[in-house]
Amino acid sequence: MESCILMGKPNVGKTSFFLSFASYLGVSKCQLLFRGVDGGIQRQAYGMDIARKYFISSSPFKTKDVCEIHLTIPVYKGTQELKLLDTGGLMDGIHKDPHVRKSMAMSLQSMEQAKILLHVMDTSNVSSNQINSISHIDDQLNQYGRKRGGYCILANKMDLEESKEGLNQLQRRYPDTYIIPVSAVTQAGFKEVKMFVGRNI
Repeated sequence: MESCILMGKPNVGKTSFFLSFASYLGVSKCQLLFRGVDGGIQRQAYGMDIARKYFISSSPFKTKDVCEIHLTIPVYKGTQELKLLDTGGLMDGIHKDPHVRKSMAMSLQSMEQAKILLHVMDTSNVSSNQINSISHIDDQLNQYGRKRGGYCILANKMDLEESKEGLNQLQRRYPDTYIIPVSAVTQAGFKEVKMFVGRNI
């Protein structure tokens, strides 16, 4: 089974998108597999509302494990099974917390094995100098993704007014990259994401 991975900085909405996209594809109860920084593997089932309350947080680096859910994606006249992976946030430089460093290393290792790379960015904070604003790690992900293929940017949080200018800035910075404006809150753009994944799986 091929995998599709969500990568990006902390607090850009990777986990929100992860759960919302699963819901969009008809998942009401999450069967999640967690690969921890300590090497352990756990499986847990959650109702979608409980999963949102438990896993989505405004605190950076809330997600440290690589979290996996199995989805069914429409492909041409049939369907295809897919593993969608949520990951911990990446950042420039070396983080002082060893668990965060291990989480980033695990995310990068998982990215190398994934067939599809969805690079999640927060359009509402593109140039605000916050932890989730655009930086060198985004440029590096973009360069890597364009070389390997099966890559696009998810310009998230398009439900916010300030995201319109952020999207324009992303399009100017990455003119040769396919960018899909999305909202993990309203599920705007999810049809385009589903089609992109279906074409590249």
